[in-house]
Amino acid sequence: MLNIVGSRRLMFAALGSAILLGACKDKRVEAVNAGITKDSLLTVIGKESPGVDSLPNVYTRERYLIDGKNYEILFFSPTGRHLFVGVQKDTIPWKDLTPIAMIDQRVVGKSWDYVDSLYKAHKIPVKKR
Repeated sequence: MLNIVGSRRLMFAALGSAILLGACKDKRVEAVNAGITKDSLLTVIGKESPGVDSLPNVYTRERYLIDGKNYEILFFSPTGRHLFVGVQKDTIPWKDLTPIAMIDQRVVGKSWDYVDSLYKAHKIPVKKR
């Protein structure tokens, strides 16, 4: 009987931990607000980043010119790792990154739902996660 109770407690503790970890977002991303400039964004997400980097904690980025506006999506990496095109393959799953969208150097939204809606509105292929 004690073994069953102990197993259930362990199962509930593991489930609770998984829920908490899933609910936690990086505090740097949480501090990003719509309307801030690209420079301010890089300052916010670059906190605690080792060394000097022009795009701190940005795994990769995409840029588009649509109807005379500059769209840029930065993919935030909590580990600070970068994707070096032509040198290595994707090393971080897309689902582990947080996209932050900007139009004309100002943040307009952050999250996969937001970026997916931009992709669909402009007929850009949606990333598989």
